[in-house]
Amino acid sequence: MGAESFERFRLRVLEDVTLQDALRDTPDTAAFVARAIELGAAHGCDFTAEDLHEAMRAARRAWRERWI
Repeated sequence: MGAESFERFRLRVLEDVTLQDALRDTPDTAAFVARAIELGAAHGCDFTAEDLHEAMRAARRAWRERWI
């Protein structure tokens, strides 16, 4: 459920400049994760830090594989 919830939040962020700005203004990864979880919960999308880290790892893998 967490991964699906994160994906719903990710899609919402892509459509909402206010959410993008709120996440962009985080100073480091830990703050980004905490802020994303907070904003996700405020928008009915509950996910964990591990869900977010796994999504970030998958995105990095996909990006690297494009260049191999």
